[in-house]
Amino acid sequence: MKPGRNDPCPCGSGKKYKHCCLQVQETSQTEDFLWHQIHHVIKGLPEKLLKFSAKHFGPEAVLEAWGDFTLWSEEEFDPHTLHMQLFMPWFFYNWHPEFSGIDENTQDERTTGQAFLDKYGKQLEPLLKRYIEQCCVAPFSFYDIVSVRPGDGFVLRDILTDAECYVTEHSGSMHAQAGQIVFGKLVKVDHVAILEASAPIFFPPIEKFPILELREEIYEIEDPPSQELLRDFDFEYEMLEIYHEIYDRLCNPSIPELCNTDDDPMVFQKLIYDIPSPQTALAALKQLCINSTEDELLEDAGFDADGELYSIEFPWLKRAMQNTNPGTIRYWAISKSKTISLRLKSIQKSVRANFNN
Repeated sequence: MKPGRNDPCPCGSGKKYKHCCLQVQETSQTEDFLWHQIHHVIKGLPEKLLKFSAKHFGPEAVLEAWGDFTLWSEEEFDPHTLHMQLFMPWFFYNWHPEFSGIDENTQDERTTGQAFLDKYGKQLEPLLKRYIEQCCVAPFSFYDIVSVRPGDGFVLRDILTDAECYVTEHSGSMHAQAGQIVFGKLVKVDHVAILEASAPIFFPPIEKFPILELREEIYEIEDPPSQELLRDFDFEYEMLEIYHEIYDRLCNPSIPELCNTDDDPMVFQKLIYDIPSPQTALAALKQLCINSTEDELLEDAGFDADGELYSIEFPWLKRAMQNTNPGTIRYWAISKSKTISLRLKSIQKSVRANFNN
């Protein structure tokens, strides 16, 4: 049964319902209503801005912007790239073309969003106009995820300014965890905050060090930093450098270098020996397995129909450096004549590499 406005709040706070959880529910409903209004009015906006940009700045503008966004890494533009959810808002609201595509002799330092507002602002719905205006002034930044309400949103703290607010984000909050880092653009319209742009992955907390170094650099100029300073050309590109470096390292990890316990590079080799019988090999090599008896080694061995040993595998151990494992010895008969193939497989630093196997 729903409590009355003057009843004690069911949460146990001791306050009246109207002064406690009812206020929270009403605020949440109001924010949710505005959030849906915003998403309704901005539907189709990216397509309109893209067409406007091509007409006003020229069809090559998006490719020029992509080159700047990727720091001229020669990565080809791909409309299906995971960076798109970050790149397009940056292109619309943060990228400043050097010249317009209509008249190359006319300087135009406006972003696509600013130029769009100047031309169509009086014709736009007031809510849509306010949203674009906020997109044009809001900087990109890195945010700590303070807490999460899955399916509803999360509390974000700007690492560069310490500003904290609740962000309505229905889908993104489903996979977010407190402590992770978000790179993107936070836009506030009235009492609702929305992630207009966000990186395709969350960064772990350990990646915060270069962000904190950038913060120190910014605070040497202005404390606390303004939105205008954070939108400065140099700082924007430093943020992009940090983003790309972390993203590339996390999503495209380099192949680890395999070394032995002396830090010498691993060299792959293949050694094959002809041995009279598996039993002969076992008798000669069983002492290399220092932690098992012969009976224990034979428990998992293979025997043919005549009861003769034809395959066995055991670790080669040394009593050094906490029983270093130089490899694994595996051998088996490869013909009815009982010719034996002996192969050594190296294991170093818990990385198992089969020698040319």
